[in-house]
Amino acid sequence: MHTINTRRSFLRGFAGTAGVTYLSSAAASTRELSPLLAAAVSSGESYWNLVKEQFPLRQGAVPMNAANLCPSPRVVWEKVAELTRDLDSDVSFQNRKKFDTTLEESRRKVAEQLGVSPEEIALVRNTSEANNTINNGIALKSGDEVVLFSENHPTNNVAWDVRAARFGFTVKRVSVPHTVKDAGEILKLFEESLTPRTRVLSVTHVSNVSGIRLPGRELSQMAHQRGIYFHLDGAQTWGCLKLNLAEIGCDSYSGSVHKWFMGPKEAGILYIRQERIAEVWPHTIAPGWGNKVETEAQGADGAVDGAEGRASEDQGGEPGDAHGPPAKRRGRGGAL
Repeated sequence: MHTINTRRSFLRGFAGTAGVTYLSSAAASTRELSPLLAAAVSSGESYWNLVKEQFPLRQGAVPMNAANLCPSPRVVWEKVAELTRDLDSDVSFQNRKKFDTTLEESRRKVAEQLGVSPEEIALVRNTSEANNTINNGIALKSGDEVVLFSENHPTNNVAWDVRAARFGFTVKRVSVPHTVKDAGEILKLFEESLTPRTRVLSVTHVSNVSGIRLPGRELSQMAHQRGIYFHLDGAQTWGCLKLNLAEIGCDSYSGSVHKWFMGPKEAGILYIRQERIAEVWPHTIAPGWGNKVETEAQGADGAVDGAEGRASEDQGGEPGDAHGPPAKRRGRGGAL
């Protein structure tokens, strides 16, 4: 794994996107910005001044907590405002239908970046929603075990305790020293915690507490050798590291764009491996699901369709309730 962008390519990325830049020099287009970027790259302090001018930061403000929330550059929040105005100017199904195309194009680009198929990607609100989709979606019963990393985010930590209190399964946590010799030491700690009753291993890829990075691919292999579902919280890796989820092999992965990507707020992803989609129960049903127990949604995007429905769909009708194993009640996946 390696970081996605160098500092220079980060700025060049702005030059390649549509929108007006936030420059005191009043450059009105990306075409006018490009030569400024080229000049700034080799001129030291002016480069970082140019970076700063992309953001409407208050005087003296220096945001440092990217693990929690990053500011978005002007090119992002102006695009959000533009789309919001478009929607508010005409809320008809006919106008909203074009956003279906935007949704699918976004899903395709995310899937391509992560090395998976669009059908395995659901666009959700944030990592927390994605984590809770998995937490509430996997069938567990009394006597089952869930193993967690002790530094997981609350939505991938105490959220399991809350569900365990309702359904009677056991939650175990693995602590990892902040100084370890190698990945093998980490793997041994997790391996010692797994038993024949373990059904889920759910960990954070990179801890926002200590900064330690867990060996995702090796943990995935360990889990699958024992028939255990493996979920990976990627809040601190998506946008920071280059990832190929197919190579990592996790069964599901969660992430947000408001952190390292500096994207719009209330936007995130849930990846579910194709072979696992039908095992994940939906926890919110809305018209996008359809009017039968078997969903009309395709793949992991049932998370979006089931919860909110397509922009162009009629909002009438209530889907039926469902009981029994997910694989038997529906032929196509989707969970939220």
